Amino acid sequence: HRRGDGRVEVAALWPVVWCSNDQPFWRYVHNGWSVEEPGAFPAALDPVCPSPDLPYEVRIYYVPDGIVGEDHTGGAPSWWTRAWCGHLDKAVLLADALVAHRLSNPSRPAGGDCGYLRAEVWEHSTTNLGTLPARVHQVDADPDRPVVPRLPFNAWPKGRPASTEPTPEPTWFQGEKHPPTYDLRVWSEPDGWTTLAWFVGGRSPAGIAATLLRVGTGGPYAWAETWGPHFPRADAHDWTQEGRSLMDRHPDESYAEGTARYDEKRRQETADLAAALAARSGGALTTEQAAARIEAGGQKYRDFLRVGQICVMDALNEQRRAAEGDERLRLRKALDVLENHHQVDDWVIELTRAHMATNRRDAHYAEGAKRWRERALQEYLEPGEDVDGVDGLTA
Repeated sequence: HRRGDGRVEVAALWPVVWCSNDQPFWRYVHNGWSVEEPGAFPAALDPVCPSPDLPYEVRIYYVPDGIVGEDHTGGAPSWWTRAWCGHLDKAVLLADALVAHRLSNPSRPAGGDCGYLRAEVWEHSTTNLGTLPARVHQVDADPDRPVVPRLPFNAWPKGRPASTEPTPEPTWFQGEKHPPTYDLRVWSEPDGWTTLAWFVGGRSPAGIAATLLRVGTGGPYAWAETWGPHFPRADAHDWTQEGRSLMDRHPDESYAEGTARYDEKRRQETADLAAALAARSGGALTTEQAAARIEAGGQKYRDFLRVGQICVMDALNEQRRAAEGDERLRLRKALDVLENHHQVDDWVIELTRAHMATNRRDAHYAEGAKRWRERALQEYLEPGEDVDGVDGLTA
């Protein structure tokens, strides 16, 4: 009603309801309850199982913090498929962890609980996609659940195990356009690194799950990693996946841990380079002599060798852009071992020689620049006692 001074006093508001474009269920916006069944969360639509290797779906019901349905991100109460698992025990473990703690204390409570309020595990048929899934597990959040524990900022928990080869992607059903290609790998003493689940929505949901699993803060796993699809860095607009890539480490690396890891990586890279030069020298250099040459040549010699390495990378990248399927992955692996360990197979050397002989871009180089590139490639692939024209080793 309107007061005498012109101000309006609101005594009550009718409950506001909302219907998603994604899931046609009417909900009360302040708590997410079903309009048809007050006090209950509306049921979720069943997604299509993406892989015969991942029959277990983990769903969560999420209520945003604040004035739901009208928050700054446009969020509203809704069901989400969070992950797919190959084993029931892993799916149950993940579902329970998602609702056991809060990510943070509510800052704008909307008259009820918020965050992940319910998690469910559904088993899908992997032989008949027309069969409806069956719910095999459900867990609700306790309104008094604590905020998930976190390590102090920049803490360095010792003993992080070294990464191993990534988990191969599952076999996706034919026609699957948006497979969950990000997986959370967890580490345990008896099993080492294993994949817990494959996450829908990319990198962030996997990181949130690692936090709620209390990785490194008293949960069932001390360490975890997020892996995702590897895309070529040489082509900013080429989004053809080439293998797998490590995205995040959990708990987060501290500055000191990251520095120590990069220092060790640099030391190992130098050792790999010395071993590779010695192996390709045809007996002209031992590993110790190659290491001494790297030390004597300093950064100028390293940069010169990098020019030779780039000549090889150019040849591989040109082939990779035109290749498909297994051949493209073979070229990606050759690029990775070249850049990470300075390993060059005989077929790569032949490819590089042919590329250097026919590369039209070389026509734009002055004769001196072409000879410099060819000498750098020779030093990288066939180092010998002669160091004439080698930067860092000759005046």
